[in-house]
Amino acid sequence: MSLKEEIINFCGALVAIPSQNHINSEEGMAEAVFSKLRGFGFKPEIIGTKEHPSVICHLEKPGAKKVIWLEAMLDTVPAGDETKWDYPPFEGKIDGSRMYGRGVADSKIAIAIFSYLAKELYENPEFNASIFLGFDADEQGGNFTGIKEILKHAPRADICILGYQGKEVSIGARGWLRLTITTLGKSAHTGSRLKKGVNAIHLMAQVINSVNQLGLDAKTQPFFEFGSSLNVSQISGGKIINVVPDRCEAKLDIRLIPSQSKEEVLAQIKQAIKDIGDIEYTIDELGHEPAYLTDPNNEFVKILQSTAQGVLGEPPPLIASGQGSAGNVISKLGIPIINAFGVESDNVHAPNEWINVDTIPQVFEIYKQALLEYCK
Repeated sequence: MSLKEEIINFCGALVAIPSQNHINSEEGMAEAVFSKLRGFGFKPEIIGTKEHPSVICHLEKPGAKKVIWLEAMLDTVPAGDETKWDYPPFEGKIDGSRMYGRGVADSKIAIAIFSYLAKELYENPEFNASIFLGFDADEQGGNFTGIKEILKHAPRADICILGYQGKEVSIGARGWLRLTITTLGKSAHTGSRLKKGVNAIHLMAQVINSVNQLGLDAKTQPFFEFGSSLNVSQISGGKIINVVPDRCEAKLDIRLIPSQSKEEVLAQIKQAIKDIGDIEYTIDELGHEPAYLTDPNNEFVKILQSTAQGVLGEPPPLIASGQGSAGNVISKLGIPIINAFGVESDNVHAPNEWINVDTIPQVFEIYKQALLEYCK
């Protein structure tokens, strides 16, 4: 069986194991990956909770000059309405050059490629580096409990390569700041002649208008020309139609670029609300991870581009990604990160997610040659 066939078969076997965030445990995925790595003669470990286990594996070479970290997630988003799929989402159906299935691109093909890539490199006497494999659980829901657990075991790597796919080389990603703003008013009967109350929804309208005028969604910098963003993604308030609402809650999803800090943004929001006047309110932080950008002149970035040009005929462009990733969590270690590069794929997080299996050998060879060069 060819290497390509082995990778495809392993990927198909992983697709057949549902690991939908908030629906399935990653236990089956962790066991399958653990078994594959142990079959290679490695000594993997399952860490974390029983419901959300992750897999790690240290491959140490005596006298190694560098450490390479390969990371991909075990869980997927839900398949959704299966009637909208042309093929069952957990079958790994191959039609022509495409394999279909939930998580096939995001990121079960990466688990398969990284597992076999680690085996081939580790067994190559010319490869002078240690390898750390990390396959994290509970990522798609935004909790990142798996990668946070893996950080406790991760070595100080020279480069971390994440398993997100794409024809471009992503070297960064926006961060995020998620907030709940609550305005507090005074309830009253909407028909009262004497007690008008204080309408918390009206107060929130003023808050949203003022925050929108800050331009938090219009910051740009090189590689982040698409800019920052701000969305009021949820809002609730009021109990019944004839009572002045005394409470209104809005959830904000702010996507940050590297030049924006959490502290700066929070200070701007609080000042904007203060400038409105006497408003009683609270702000609660729901989650935050910083944006990051790997130096485009990083040695491995340059080698990866050059190697890809030799295989593909042209260098893949360097970009930053709009959505966040495990890289935002890892970036706090100060490790250079390749956020995404891989096989041709589409329909991630949608019905009929697919990868082009014919692009697997090219991606495998690019990573293999680039890492051999980098670790001379």
